[in-house]
Amino acid sequence: MNKKTLLLLILILFLGAFLRFYNLGSESFWQDESYTALAVKKFSALDIIKNSIAGGQIIPDAKYSYNSELPTYFVILKVWSGIFGLSEFSLRAFSAIFGILSLIAIFYLAKHLFGEKAALLASFLASINLTLIWYSQEARPYSFLIFLSLLSLIFLLKALKDEKFHYVAGFFAVNLVIIYTHFTWIIFMLFEGIYMLYIVYRDYVKKKSIHAKTLLAFFVIGLFYLPIIERALFSGDETLYLSGRPDIIEIGQLGVRMHTWLYPSESMRQKLHEFFFDFSPSEWLLLISTLSSALIIGLLFLIGLASVYKKRADIVIPLMFFFPLSFTLLFSFMHPSISIFNIRVLVYIIPAYLIITSLGCLRLRKCKFLIILIIILSMPPVYAYYANVDKQQFREASAVLPKNELVFVSKDTAKRGVWYYFGERDNVIGIDDVNELKSHLNNKDSFWVLLTFTKYSDPEGKIKKYLDDNYKLLDKKEFFDIEILHYRK
Repeated sequence: MNKKTLLLLILILFLGAFLRFYNLGSESFWQDESYTALAVKKFSALDIIKNSIAGGQIIPDAKYSYNSELPTYFVILKVWSGIFGLSEFSLRAFSAIFGILSLIAIFYLAKHLFGEKAALLASFLASINLTLIWYSQEARPYSFLIFLSLLSLIFLLKALKDEKFHYVAGFFAVNLVIIYTHFTWIIFMLFEGIYMLYIVYRDYVKKKSIHAKTLLAFFVIGLFYLPIIERALFSGDETLYLSGRPDIIEIGQLGVRMHTWLYPSESMRQKLHEFFFDFSPSEWLLLISTLSSALIIGLLFLIGLASVYKKRADIVIPLMFFFPLSFTLLFSFMHPSISIFNIRVLVYIIPAYLIITSLGCLRLRKCKFLIILIIILSMPPVYAYYANVDKQQFREASAVLPKNELVFVSKDTAKRGVWYYFGERDNVIGIDDVNELKSHLNNKDSFWVLLTFTKYSDPEGKIKKYLDDNYKLLDKKEFFDIEILHYRK
C-alpha cells in the first residue's frame, strides 16, 4: 500500500469514527437496547449463559415462549461494561468500535478482490452509509456481527487460496462466535458453505485439490451448531418477526436502506403517515436527496454487477449479496409468520452492495463527479439523522412517571425500557391488549398508561378508546413514540 492510499484510508477511518461517535449517548435507549442494557445490568456473565441454555432467554420471562437468544454478545458486553461503565455512550461505543473495524475489513476485502481504488471507494461509501452508522450507534449485536461476517469471509478466502493453519483456525473461531451470537446468521454461513463447495468443486476439476482442512473446519462448525439447531428452525419467538409477507413498499424500503434513510422530523413523519405531502422546502430537500442518492447508488450497483460479470471476476461478492437476499425473501413469502426479510437480518450484505457499487462508479469517466454528487446528496439525510430523534424516549418518559401509582405499559416487552430507567418496580405492569388491561383495573381509581409501539401493540387503538370511554383523562405527556396518559375513574 502506497502512502497516498494509506493517507486516504486514515482520513476515511477518521470520518467514519466521527460519524459513529458523534452524539452517541444523546438519545435514550429504545426498547431493544434497553433489553440489552437491563440484561447486562442485572445478570453476571455466568447467569447470562445459564439463562440462554436453560430457556433461550437472556432475561427469563414466563409470559413468552420465545427461545432464540444466544449469549455471546451479552457476555462480552458484560465484561465491557465492567470496564467502561453502564451508560448509553459506553454500551453503544462497543458497537461504534466494531463499526470502525468493519471499514478496515471492507477495505481489505475489496482490495484483496478488486484492487485499492475499489477498496478506498467502498470503505468511503461505508463510512457515510446511514444504515451502518445506525447499527454502529445501537447497543445491539449487529455491528459486532457485521465485522465478524467480514472477518469470517476474509479468512475463508485466504484458507481456500492457501490452507495455512492460522487461516483455517481463524475461519473456524470467528464462525464459532457467530453461531452463538445470533440465530439468523445461519443464512450467512449457508452462503459461505455454498461458495466453499463451488470453489472446492472448481479446484478439484482443475487441480484435483479438495481443500480438506477447510471442509473439515466447516463440518466441525456444523457439529457445534447441532445443540441449537432446533431453536434456530422452530423458535417460538412472538416478538422478533412481525412483518408478514414483504410487500413492494418493504422491498423498496430495504433497497433505500442499502445506502441511506430519511430520518424525518416528527411533523414530517406524521405527514408521510397520512400521505399528506404538504412539505416545507427543507422537508422536500430531505426527501429528494434521500431518494436521489439511493437511486444513484442503485444504478452504480447495476453497472458494477455488469462489470463483475463481464470480467468473470470471483462470484463471492455477488453471491454474498444475492443469496441471503433471495433466500430471506423467498422464505418470508413461504412462511409469512416468520418473516426474516428485514434490514437487521440482512445488514451484512451492505458491504457487498457497496463494493459492487464502487466497481460501477470506477467504470465511468465521471466517477469523481458522481462521488461529489453522492456526498452532497448525503448531507441532508446525515444531518436529519443527528438532528431528529429516532429512538423511543424511555429515559425522558421514565423521569415523569409516579413512583407509587400503577403504570401500565402497552406491549409487555416494552416495560423493560421503563424498568431500566425507572427501576424494576411492582407497580409497572406490561399489557398486550385491552382485555389484559381490564383484568388489572378492578377498583383502581387512578393509574397511568404508557403507550408505545402502537403499530404493533395496539394498531386499532382499542386500549386508548376503552380508557377514554370509561375514565377521565387528567394529564397527557408526549415523547418520541411514547405517550403517557394519567386517568382517574
